[in-house]
Amino acid sequence: MIARGSMTFECNKDPERSPMVLLQDIVQAVHQKQGQESAGQDEEREGEVQLQEEISDLKMELQETAAGQQLCSRLEELAQRRMDTLRKIREETKTADAKTAEDLWREYNEVKSQLDSTLTQARELRMTLAQRFKKGFRTAFITSRNFIPRRAWLGHAFTPAGRTLKQSKKEDLDGNITRTQTLSEGTPSGGLERRPTLSKLASHPTERSKREGAMADLTETILTQRAVLEATPLGHPDRRSVLISCATSLSERYEREGAKEDLDEMITLQRAALDSIAPVDPGRQPILAKLDDYLYKRFSREGAAADLEEIITLRRAVLEHTSRADQCRPLLNLAGCLREKFPRLGSGADIEEAIKLGHAALELCPPGHPDRTLSQDCLTSCLEAKNAGHDYLQQLISTVVSETLKNIPPRLLHTTTGILRDGDAQLSQFEASPQYSQLLSSISALDYKLRDEQIRKVVSSFFQYVMLSHRWGSSEPLLRDVEGMNVYGLGSTDGLEKLQEFCLRALKRGFAWAWSDTCCIDKDNSTELEEAIGSMFSWYRRSSLTLVYLSDVSGACSPADSVWFKRGWTLQELLASRTALFYTQDWSLCMNREVDNHKTDPAMLAELQKATGIAEGHLTNFCPDLHEARSRLQWASGRCTTRPEDVAYSLFGIFNLQLSVLYGESAERALGRLLAEIISRSGDISILDWVGEASTFNSYFPANLTPYQTLPCVPPPTPSDASRRDLDRERACTLYSSLAKLPHARIVSRNLTLPSIVHWITAVKLLHGPTNLSRYEYEIYASHLWPLKVTLSVSLEKTSNTYALVRPWHSTLLGEQADRDPDAPWKLVKQLERPFNALLLERLPGDGYKRIASDCEIVACVQDLDILASEVLTLEIV
Repeated sequence: MIARGSMTFECNKDPERSPMVLLQDIVQAVHQKQGQESAGQDEEREGEVQLQEEISDLKMELQETAAGQQLCSRLEELAQRRMDTLRKIREETKTADAKTAEDLWREYNEVKSQLDSTLTQARELRMTLAQRFKKGFRTAFITSRNFIPRRAWLGHAFTPAGRTLKQSKKEDLDGNITRTQTLSEGTPSGGLERRPTLSKLASHPTERSKREGAMADLTETILTQRAVLEATPLGHPDRRSVLISCATSLSERYEREGAKEDLDEMITLQRAALDSIAPVDPGRQPILAKLDDYLYKRFSREGAAADLEEIITLRRAVLEHTSRADQCRPLLNLAGCLREKFPRLGSGADIEEAIKLGHAALELCPPGHPDRTLSQDCLTSCLEAKNAGHDYLQQLISTVVSETLKNIPPRLLHTTTGILRDGDAQLSQFEASPQYSQLLSSISALDYKLRDEQIRKVVSSFFQYVMLSHRWGSSEPLLRDVEGMNVYGLGSTDGLEKLQEFCLRALKRGFAWAWSDTCCIDKDNSTELEEAIGSMFSWYRRSSLTLVYLSDVSGACSPADSVWFKRGWTLQELLASRTALFYTQDWSLCMNREVDNHKTDPAMLAELQKATGIAEGHLTNFCPDLHEARSRLQWASGRCTTRPEDVAYSLFGIFNLQLSVLYGESAERALGRLLAEIISRSGDISILDWVGEASTFNSYFPANLTPYQTLPCVPPPTPSDASRRDLDRERACTLYSSLAKLPHARIVSRNLTLPSIVHWITAVKLLHGPTNLSRYEYEIYASHLWPLKVTLSVSLEKTSNTYALVRPWHSTLLGEQADRDPDAPWKLVKQLERPFNALLLERLPGDGYKRIASDCEIVACVQDLDILASEVLTLEIV
């Protein structure tokens, strides 16, 4: 009988049979026993692995005792001798003589007997120590090397003796996992002492996951492997294998779940493993290949340029450390990666290198070589990519040009030739220019970021244009007068001379394109005209320069005296332009200010402020929006336009609004639509603060912009603490809550929905009137207000509750962060104590109201604040 590890083999020892035959029988018996699970040497190696694992476990469990250490050393020595003897048996089976075979057989049995005996002693010692521990053989202070910690008596249960992982049952595996977890909990955290336990703990869930496909086991394996990695210091010989094992487990989970976090961690771990091995180490290649695979997965998923660049670097490293004869596949891999980079991110240098690599691979694959077809296909695809790449670059440029042309005027005068060109002609002009040829050749060598920047830089520079701002005069050339003509060769009317001088000034300053509102818009096309009006502000804002021609300013005259500052459209042109130069009648710079931008010149800025009343900040850095609407209306209130509706249309860009252009609708209706859009979008009630003639479009807006020339003036409040005495906190909070719930003002179906505090008029007393100007002066009594006098162009009835004085309300009057301020109700009271400009409303049949325009501001002074909830209302005004 021959014992081998935990396996026993029997053979008949016939004295009449030769030792050689007996030895062959021994080997045959060994192989037959191993064949029960798998064939030949695979199972034999598995048995050896299982024996080595048990010896390793015993070393870990018995290392605290001197006797255990001696037994384990003896076990390792005998196991090695048994392996050497068995190897000799296999080698000498066919050639050895009878005496040699007999000696080998005897040696094998002696070694095996000693191994079995020592193994038994070690197992008995383990059991003895475990029993000691169970009986409480432990003290608070560990001073003896014979102390066996808790992990020693648990350690023997990793794998039942004599059973491999393939043979173990599910309940054994589950039990091992449970016992190993217990062992792990009893092992001090950190350091090398914990590593063997954690490594064993990681192996069992992995095996169970492979058997049952449970994600929980795979996740547990990953968590444990991370702990193993944490317990394995840098420089430890096992750290690389731990990194790779953890990355492999994460890869398996990624294939199942596709979590980006797993993919990122896989790459990080694999990089660390790659960094831990020398470049010349043969074991580096598999690690490098796996990292390449992980990175390509992430690149395919996210398209990150950095991943593709790293893949290329890795493949270059593979190629560098591959012998010339074996370089075909590495060459093809690198060429394929560069080819893939080219259309996405790369430059012409990438595709040229890919073609060169393809040729090199083809040279290594003569006809008949298995990789020749693959090399030919790679080279062909690289050449095709290069041809397509040229078209691709042209398409990139064309796309940027198209985007640029969408944001500039559709027609521009070419200052060099004097020809008016539309968008298609502008594109053709660019493609025929030296700038285009230079751009196409230069970007092929740039990476994708620099390439895009360079394209936009060149295209933007080529299509820089200058805008003309002026007052229309007589004989201005229209589109039909200059289309297809050279403006420099046309007649010499005032309008043409102005256009020619404008183009020459633009050309002198290095600009190839120029735009004038006289001839660059087809005013007979209503659609084009509406689009031009809607785009005018952005055209001036995007221009490189605006030339302002003041035809009525000469010599040393002040620019502020020009009628240009009284025209409606020029306000938008002044505010939109970032860079502007003002020219006098003879096309010399105003005030002889030889600067690049008059809007940054202190002397010219002073003139502009004097002429417009606009603050410097708005002149130099104006933002088109609905902010401070009342002030912006004041800037425009003193200006006029040739077409009445343009008073409103010229303000669309200043307020950043897109409204329809309907020439013939009347100025009042156009202004009413503009003001209605402002109040609907912003809720700004300041535009309701006006005095003068009401619009026929609706009663709550003025008929024109003239009432906005002066800002509202309200007398300052009289200091008093009466409010706190007259109004208790509860009522103040109730009033605050009622006002806080009011919505913003808005326009619905041409009616103004206005949140207000309503003061009902209780009595009306006629003081004077009507005068010869049909004016009436009244004394009005209203709830919570002191009596006041007002002059109107209409007569009032004496019926009570027919009229009301209202205070328009907006949430901004509550103050910022008022909901967090405990004194907010009292601050509101102080706000309400102030005199205010009231609107006079007349109640109409039903629920509507009509505003009655006054000849002066109706300044109301508060008598008390006993305002009821019924007086905080949202009214509908027609």
